[in-house]
Amino acid sequence: MATMNTRLPLTVIGGYLGAGKTTLLNRLLADPDGQRIAVLVNDFGEIDIDGRLLDSATDDVLRLANGCICCTMADNFAETLDTVRGFADRIDRVVVEVSGVGQPHKVAQWGHSPGFSPDGIVVLVDPLSIRDRATDRYVGETVLGQVARADLVVISRTDVASPTDLEATEAWLSGVTDATVLRAPVPAGVLLGPAPRAAVEKGPPSEQRPEPEHVTISRRLDGPVSRSSIDTWTRARPSGVVRAKGLIRVDDRPADRTVLQICGSSTTVAVDGPWDDGDDAVVAIALPGTPRAALVKWLNLLG
Repeated sequence: MATMNTRLPLTVIGGYLGAGKTTLLNRLLADPDGQRIAVLVNDFGEIDIDGRLLDSATDDVLRLANGCICCTMADNFAETLDTVRGFADRIDRVVVEVSGVGQPHKVAQWGHSPGFSPDGIVVLVDPLSIRDRATDRYVGETVLGQVARADLVVISRTDVASPTDLEATEAWLSGVTDATVLRAPVPAGVLLGPAPRAAVEKGPPSEQRPEPEHVTISRRLDGPVSRSSIDTWTRARPSGVVRAKGLIRVDDRPADRTVLQICGSSTTVAVDGPWDDGDDAVVAIALPGTPRAALVKWLNLLG
């Protein structure tokens, strides 16, 4: 649960027109995997909310029975963020949908606003059209800019694309971005990151309830860790890890809460306020087939 001293993680979802952003958001709102999400969208009309899930509504906010909310960005974006701050004690994170012709990395800068913290940029691509659009004289620069600055790229429409299209798209992406590339569907914990304290039990690194086809592992720490161990942990990250989050204390700043965050190819370490007396914990989600022993060894580097 958020408090006055915590910041809401802000994840940006982007991708060119028709990439599948609205479909992804509908799935997140319907099944947020236990996380209370505030989704900021340009138009409520595209969000398909089952009447049984809708709890209440105003002109600017839909409140859902599962603890999520949906805010329209029809007005000034800064004002929308102020509205979301008013729900800080009832939500766990914020997701912003960027217009299909917008640049997600620019919107992600709002994650540094008071009360928020940047959580990563996820960009969806349509394997049936992305390569043609990238070479289009009018929209190619926009498409390439979206993909190049992503932390995590998700290939959509995997239910209709052929294996050849998917493989060709992955090969093309490897040449235009350093981001981690995954095929849809992708679990909410991978798209948005795990919630460390909700998932961590006492004891050594252990496998919690796994996301479908992904490996989830967590560790509760005994106390403050050294700054050097964080540096080692960052450099030694196994290639299969696509998402991780830790709320920890560091020996040179034990009174502060340090957030470890991995989203695809991006890793950040930042203080987000005073320590809140919770558990020191870290959770990681890795690709199917990633050796569990390697993940245990990696988490054990923090100390």
